[in-house]
Amino acid sequence: MESSSHPTFETGATVIYALHGKCKVVGIEERTVAGQTIPFYKLEIQKSALSRSARQEPAIWLPVKTAPSRGLRAPMDAAVAEAALEVLSSREFYFPLNETWNKMLPQLEACMNREGSIGIAKVASYLHVLKKKQVVFAPEVARFSEQVWKTISREVSDALGISLKMVEERIEKGLRHKLLPHN
Repeated sequence: MESSSHPTFETGATVIYALHGKCKVVGIEERTVAGQTIPFYKLEIQKSALSRSARQEPAIWLPVKTAPSRGLRAPMDAAVAEAALEVLSSREFYFPLNETWNKMLPQLEACMNREGSIGIAKVASYLHVLKKKQVVFAPEVARFSEQVWKTISREVSDALGISLKMVEERIEKGLRHKLLPHN
């Protein structure tokens, strides 16, 4: 595989892929695209233990070279999980609240791909504030927000070894101060 500043993952590794969440690298295979042989990660989405669905999700094929810029990363560890919780409890909004959703979505996705777990925490923080400030939360914003919150909650739960309920309680406690007036 090529050497770069981005990590490469071996077959069997657990990874996080953008808002798909936890995946397993089930293989690295070469495929020919437009006459070029390109190595691809073959990812299998790992279902939550609480999932009731027995349906097998299709494999995700991701070019190794562009995987990091598309949001493939290692799962967060306990230190990063605590840092993500700090981001969520800070009073910072991280993004402007007066922009249209169509303009903000690419910025939010880029932040998550660029900053990984901390970027997802920043986006979740912003979405919390946006939801509290909007009279009606548009359906596409609600769907995106739900995916972001599921991803950050599950990942923090796994990293800290605590239940989702405990993670949600910690996040909720931190978010209470987000919109309070400055003293």
